[in-house]
Amino acid sequence: MIRIFLALFIFFMLNLQSFANVFDYPKKISEFENNLPKLESINCKFSQEKIFPNSNVILKSSGDFEFKENIGVTFYTTYPIKSTTSYTTKEYRQINNIILAISKKNYSKLEKEFKFFFINQGNTWTLGLVPQKNSPAYNYLKSIEISGSDYIKKMTIITKDGTRTNIKWEKHV
Repeated sequence: MIRIFLALFIFFMLNLQSFANVFDYPKKISEFENNLPKLESINCKFSQEKIFPNSNVILKSSGDFEFKENIGVTFYTTYPIKSTTSYTTKEYRQINNIILAISKKNYSKLEKEFKFFFINQGNTWTLGLVPQKNSPAYNYLKSIEISGSDYIKKMTIITKDGTRTNIKWEKHV
């Protein structure tokens, strides 16, 4: 019985980081920038869930996603209705600028506006960003969590009002 308990304890301790929240691991960019891939232009499928606080309603959408280097992000939603959303509008410009800065590995402006958090687990990395009080994003963003391997696979955006947007990408092969 003691051996089983000891084995479970060791297993739990070895896997503790896999259950950890990225926001438990504050980091400086210099500590993780080499772990992030250079993001290149991509076209792929996306799915999105938007969850509102104090509500059981989950809005789901999906469609095609496009990221163009030096330009930014565009969502071509095909479900439940057709629409196009570019992250260059005022509402989404901050998120577009974050993705562009990460893709170019140009972190100097981001360092002034965000606190960074980072976990690297094998081939998978997770980056957390929390706006600093002097950042324009501080008034509407609570946090952004980005995870992936050789490309971004998931992003969670939480706004100050508690709205959570989960976006997942499927890379075309």
